[in-house]
Amino acid sequence: MSALAGVRWGSATAAYQVEGAVDEGGRTPSIWDTFTARPGAIPRGDSGEIAARIYHHPAVLLDAVAWLGLDTYRLSVAWTRMVTGPDGRPNPEGIAYYRRVLQGLRDRGVTPVVTLYHWDLPQWLQDAGGWANLATADAFAEFAALAVGELGDLVSEWITVNEPFCAAFHGHLSGLHAPGLHDEATALRAALVQLHAHGEAVRAVRRLAPTARVGVSLNLSDLEAATDNPADLAATRVADLVENRLFLDPALRGRLPDDTVGYFGADVVEAALRGVDVTRIAEPLDFLGVNYYEHNLVRASRVGNDLVVRGIEKLPVPEPRSGNGVAVNPAGFTRVLLRVAALEPELPIWVTENGIGLWDYLGPDARCNDVERIAYLDQYLAALATARDQGARVEAYFHWSLMDTFEWSYGYQLRYGLFYVDFPTGRLLPKQSAHHYRRLIAGQRAGGPPADGSTMDISSAGLSAGA
Repeated sequence: MSALAGVRWGSATAAYQVEGAVDEGGRTPSIWDTFTARPGAIPRGDSGEIAARIYHHPAVLLDAVAWLGLDTYRLSVAWTRMVTGPDGRPNPEGIAYYRRVLQGLRDRGVTPVVTLYHWDLPQWLQDAGGWANLATADAFAEFAALAVGELGDLVSEWITVNEPFCAAFHGHLSGLHAPGLHDEATALRAALVQLHAHGEAVRAVRRLAPTARVGVSLNLSDLEAATDNPADLAATRVADLVENRLFLDPALRGRLPDDTVGYFGADVVEAALRGVDVTRIAEPLDFLGVNYYEHNLVRASRVGNDLVVRGIEKLPVPEPRSGNGVAVNPAGFTRVLLRVAALEPELPIWVTENGIGLWDYLGPDARCNDVERIAYLDQYLAALATARDQGARVEAYFHWSLMDTFEWSYGYQLRYGLFYVDFPTGRLLPKQSAHHYRRLIAGQRAGGPPADGSTMDISSAGLSAGA
């Protein structure tokens, strides 16, 4: 894969999904603590209360990163762990924790990339209106400034907001995510206020750290009309509006898509824009983060609606599929990367998330032989190489995720990790995909596979929360 030469290799997790210790170290409740406490919100009543125990055992994460040979690692810092509450004062215990993790990455030769918002909004802000309240964007800009002030000597690369589509529409319309609301107008407002917050945070980072690199991570879908019927083509454009252009156009062009009012209605859009200057969202970026998972077949709604887009129906995709039915479609990945490249040819692209959810388990040999994930990696990296060959400036690839995590609405059932987590103990075991990714990285870096010892069981090196 010569076209992958020079790519920075990484992986990623998010705070609520791996840290645990939700009521320790001065951390205050987030909307996900509140949401997961609702009966029936998450399968089996799962929550991030314990997760992978990384707050108490950060060396587990750090040693896994080092064993893989990553160039870079993406993590989020929890707003609820960094500040004490509505007064916005820094929380020394939380800051000390993140400094230990960041220093640990640097000590291992790994460049940290820090996401400022990965969905764990403080509950006290939700109580005041959450992302429907423009004051939340002001509070986020203050949080960004605090994070840069406290961590900026260890971090030079920042992501403002992760997947504002999901936080807005799955949090405020489908109700699958926190805060679990069901109102389209509020969802649109939450999307625009998050984008406004992104712009304010970029300015805050640049003011305090002029040499830092900063971007945003958007989850972009590859959408295909089920037929060439005009109704299905129109429905696909509607889906593209809500899932892609509503975020790309403000972030890159400082404007809303032309068909926004036609879909949502003039009154709804006017209310959603109150106090938001869309032109100020398009702050110059050092990179655009692309999270890619979904290819969907779309047709005009006949028997029901998609969870977040009125007037469309998403058809079941053919095999191969992920454990939760998401299409394995590498060509869609290439198309999305080339789409972004066509919009901004000179803007570097970072693939800040890409991976596959499976129902992983340990076999009789006590190993996780996730051959589907290995095939996925090979196919999607080949697709990335194709995009680079055709001009996409992809600089970095972050596999989601480093380890199995609390996977939001799927709880602990669906696993994305390169490392299998035994959640009752916190013990990590490298899946076969971890060995594969390790060899791939070493081969890209040095022109050959790693030396003897590459097949070691990482758990034997002490990667256990109980070690």
